[in-house]
Order: sequence, then structure tokens, then C-alpha cells
Amino acid sequence: MGRLPNFSSLLPLSFFGFRFSSASAPARKKSPRLDLLTLEERAVPAVLGPFYSVDGGGNNLAHADWGQTGTDYIRVAPAAYADGISTPSGADLPSARAISNALSDQDGQSTTNDRLMSAMVYAWGQFIDHDMGLANTGKTESLPIPVPTGDPSFDPNGTGTQTLPMKRSEFDAKTGTSATNPRQQVNSISAWLDGSMVYGSDTATANSLRTMSGGLMKTSEGNLLPTDEKGMFLAGDSRVGENPELTSLHTVFLREHNRLAAQFAKANPTWTDEQIYQQARAWVIGEMQVITYNEWLPSLLGSGGMKSYTGYKPQVNPSIANEFATAGFRFGHSIVGSDIEFLDNNGKEVAPAIPLKDAFFNPTIVKTLGVDGVLKYLVSDPSQEVDLKVVDELRDFLFGQPGQGGMDLAALNIQRGRDHGLSDYNTTRAAYGLPKVKDFSQITYDKALQAKLKEVYGSVDKIDLWVGVLAEKHLPGASLGATARAIITDQFTRLRDGDKLWYQNKFKGADLKEVERTSLSAVIARNTGINNMQQNAFFFKAEVKGQVFRDANANGRADRGEAGMGQVKVELVNLADGSVVATTTTNPQGQYRFGVVEGLRLGDYQVRITLPDATVIDGPKATFTKGDTSVAANVAVPPRPPATGTNIRVTAQTQPAPVPGLKIDQSLAFRQMVGSMLAGQVLGPNRR
Repeated sequence: MGRLPNFSSLLPLSFFGFRFSSASAPARKKSPRLDLLTLEERAVPAVLGPFYSVDGGGNNLAHADWGQTGTDYIRVAPAAYADGISTPSGADLPSARAISNALSDQDGQSTTNDRLMSAMVYAWGQFIDHDMGLANTGKTESLPIPVPTGDPSFDPNGTGTQTLPMKRSEFDAKTGTSATNPRQQVNSISAWLDGSMVYGSDTATANSLRTMSGGLMKTSEGNLLPTDEKGMFLAGDSRVGENPELTSLHTVFLREHNRLAAQFAKANPTWTDEQIYQQARAWVIGEMQVITYNEWLPSLLGSGGMKSYTGYKPQVNPSIANEFATAGFRFGHSIVGSDIEFLDNNGKEVAPAIPLKDAFFNPTIVKTLGVDGVLKYLVSDPSQEVDLKVVDELRDFLFGQPGQGGMDLAALNIQRGRDHGLSDYNTTRAAYGLPKVKDFSQITYDKALQAKLKEVYGSVDKIDLWVGVLAEKHLPGASLGATARAIITDQFTRLRDGDKLWYQNKFKGADLKEVERTSLSAVIARNTGINNMQQNAFFFKAEVKGQVFRDANANGRADRGEAGMGQVKVELVNLADGSVVATTTTNPQGQYRFGVVEGLRLGDYQVRITLPDATVIDGPKATFTKGDTSVAANVAVPPRPPATGTNIRVTAQTQPAPVPGLKIDQSLAFRQMVGSMLAGQVLGPNRR
């Protein structure tokens, strides 16, 4: 079914003792870690076949359908349909919207991730999610979500008759016949981490994205993704246009493919289009795997989350688990921010921020602003905490009436778990080898959340899986609890160990070392105008710290005998608008610190202190243009400070003007379309 030719005869260029790059360079030798600009000149080797088939089939010789498009999700825990066969569960529980109101309402507040993960964590998570799984929504079976009477967003008139529309997922028609053969949902794309969101999971889609010349893929004006007749972006996965962040990552890896293809074509003028295409595709897939396993997973799970790779295991089934696709991997919905910003290479705004609700399925944003500003924002903004809270833009989407675009993603997650017959939280824990909890206090340290969980569910044995996963206390050094880590670790271990074409099997020697040097920051730098960013795109760390001291000799330095001043008020002032970002008090040694958790972001700041007698002194200024920046800002208090009550004056900087040509569609028809897409009822054009 759409198998690609096997170019097993191709040898890596290292076999012939040379490499090539976009500029002449000596043979590779050991050197210090390269910075992002140098990485642009990195050599690009070829790799041996065989290559991933388009639909993922044939990877395992004994089980050719494992990981293939159109195969069933598997289950780790037993199916828990109400009738044991196919009827949705949850009839004895509160409605999914009622649970969302009780547990996921952010109430205008947000909490920065305590490990300082960047917003790129959720963006990359969505990007690779669209590489591994897609359960298409059916057209006939409705499973509406009852709206509580008087719900302020969806039943403001208190009718008690409103619902949020949802259709049940498509399923394997051969299942759902008995308790021993319960309904199983179907994965409509390949399960492998094989770049299918870029290249496609079927031959028609894959071919439609290619130029069939020089191994290149199609682009549109501005070196952006190709578009259809309606101007919507096209890629290997139909969800590419859901938001500008996702579209931007798609664009970067399309450009990476074409960059590699051009280099292969230049170095190998006798190669065919197919040879060049497959070599570039293999390299891009390897980069995605390296970024996911060497950067992204450790950022989420901590350094000990995944065990080391020990080789291909043909008995391991890599298929996507229902628990992973329908609950565990939906943690990212809790860390999404409420808007999207657009920053230049130095972190300055180039356009006003756009509310998330106005950015869905809006290609004019990327067409007008490009992808650079979005990507700089993603690596430069901290994510929210992984918890049960979801921003209003996702939980009360567009604030439309039911059937008019309004949607609640938290409620959808809960309802989808019931649609798929997922086992409850405690049963799933046991299935993954974890002990069952006996009390709500074992789930979370948060007493208020304990009380809400008890009020909603009554018993720890009735908790919906998505709710339990996000309610859990985090493991030390990680941003997930034990159940989420077990689900995610299990899935990514099976995807790696059960993959005969995994990059550590495919690349050898110097080629393997070369691909393992990949970082997401480097890929972005090679394919955009953004090169001023931290090495690890998945963390955003910045701080300004220093000491307030009595400068007895007025030389501006803290000399021997000049003690720090404790209990001094210190403020961090944002020079863009004159606002006070954070306030603290020096410790007994006169030390202070402001970091990301306190509100520090990219931009220009000034430290301001207020002495006990109300004297205000301007401290040093600090500029942040990228993450991984620490600024030392000591404040010297002269022997004769300014007059009591002196105040700093800050002039606000000019804010970016609206961008001409950028359109935000607020029509009812548009809201209805987006709402139905988020509900899973419309998934974009089917190009098979």
C-alpha cells in the first residue's frame, strides 16, 4: 500500500571519505560545541536504506501492520464501556462540562511552570502528536456534553437544555461485538515518529506535496507551506493550520527538507529526484527523533524519565495506546497560553499579540508576519504549569452559544475518554504497574483540589483518567505525575524499541554522531532569521540578581568592609511601559533576585530600590534578548544618597502598531467552523 522504493544500494558519503556542506570546509575534526550560527555550515551526510514506507507498514517483518495507517489503537488497561462492549461510560458521573467548571476554570490566573519549561514544549508536543495519532470523528453517533443550568458561557439564560456538540470517534467495524471484543478506535495515520505530519501517511498526500524535481517539496510565496484553492496551508497532516505555532514548525521542517535536498543534489548530480527526496526525508526524520528524545522528553520527564536505548526489539508493538492518545498526551492543553506574540531576533515586539481564540485556522497571520516572530516567542515565553487549569480561550472557546462555535477543550477531553471507554484513573494506574491510591490526599498535596475532587467524584475509583493524570503531584525533577510519566514513557519506549528504522539503527559511526548533534534551536537558526536563542529551546531561563550595598568610598564597587544592606525594598521596572514587574526585599547580606517565575521576560528593565527612609535610587539597567541570560546588577548606595523621597521616572517605549493586511475573522460562520474543528467534527481536507 503505497510502498516507497528501497534504495539500499546507496552508501553514506563518509564511506568515500568526504562530506559536503553549503560552504567549503575542511574534514570534520573534534571541536568545542558549535554555536547556532556555526551550525548553519554543518556537513550533511547520506544514510543507508531501507526507508520508512509512506503508510508505516512493513517496518516489522513478522508484523507488517504494526504502526501502519489504519490500525487500531491498543489498550494497556481494560476497556471500560458502560455495557462492556461499546456504550460510553460516565453516565453515573457529572457531565464533562460540570467537571471542567469545577476543576479547570483558571479564573483569570496563571501559574508559571516551576521548572521554567518554555512555550515550545506544548508546540512541539502538538507537532509530534500529529505524527503519531489521529482518531477521526464519525458522522453519525452523537455524544453531546450536557451544560449545567445557568452556565455563564453556554447557558446564561438558565434554560437547562443546552449541550456542547460532539460526535463519537470512528471505530474498527470488526470490534464492539461482545465483552470479549469491545469497540476499538482506529489510528488513521502511521504511529511511528516518522515525520508523517510533514510528509503524509498515504501516497496521494505525499505525492501532492512534492515537486517531483530535485527531491524538493512544494512551497508558496515567502518560502511558506503550499496552499489549497482556499488559501489554507497544506502539509502531511490535515491539522497543520490549527494555529500559527503549529504552522510555523511545519514550515521550518519543510525548509529543512528542501535545504538538505539542495545540498544532496549539488553534491550528487546523478541522483534521481526519488533518491534525493528519500535521503533528505531520512535525515529530517532522524533530526525529529533526536530532538524529541534528547531534548523534549527530558525537559518534560526529567533526566531519568526514559531508559537508555539497548537496540531494536522486534517483539515490541509500537502501536499507539488509547490511554496515551486520549488522556496522557493531552497534558499539553493545560500549559497553553492565552495569546500568541511576535518577536524579532532580539525579543522586541514586531506586531501586537493576538488572542489565541483569534488565531485558530487563520493562515493570514503566518502569510502576513511569517514564522520567525512566532518561533522566537515560543522559545522565549515560559509555559504555564502542568495542572488541571486551562485558559479561557480553550475552555470557553470564543464564548459562543452552543452550536455557534463555543467549545470547552477540557470537557472534550473528559468526554472523549468516556467515548473511548477508557478505564478510570485508579484502574489505569494498576495496569501501568503503579499502586492504586486509596485517598484523594495521595493524588495531590493541594488540599483545595483534594476537596474538589472528592466533591465531584466521591471516590478515588471513579476519577476520569485525563482529570487524574493532571491532578497528580509532580515527581521530583519532572513536570508530570507518576501516572502521566508511566503512560508517556511506555509509549515512547515502545515507539523507539519496536522501530527497526530508528535513527540509532540507521545512522552509523560519524553519521550517528552528526545527527545526534541536532537541536531544535539549530534547526530554527538554519531555516529562519532567528539565531539569537538559548541552546535548549524547551527551557526559558533568565534572571537579574545582585547586591545592595553601602558604597562608603563612592567608587561604585563593593569593596572589602562595605556590607550589604538588608531589608531594602527592590523593584524590577519594565522600561517598555514603566510598570513594576516584581518587588522583593534584600536578605541580610543585601542580596536579591528576580527570575522568570517573578515575571521576568525578554525586554529592557531597571532595578529600583527604596531605602528605609523612603529615598528612591535608580539601579542598573538590564536587557534580555534571549533565554539562558543572567545579569548581575549590584546597587551602590552612596554615602550621601539623593534627597529623601526622590522617585525614578520611566518613559514608556513605543508599542508595535497594528499590522496592515492582518485579518481576524469574527463572523458567526467562522466561529462555527472553528468550534466544530476543535470538537473533532471537521479535520480539514482529505487528500487520499
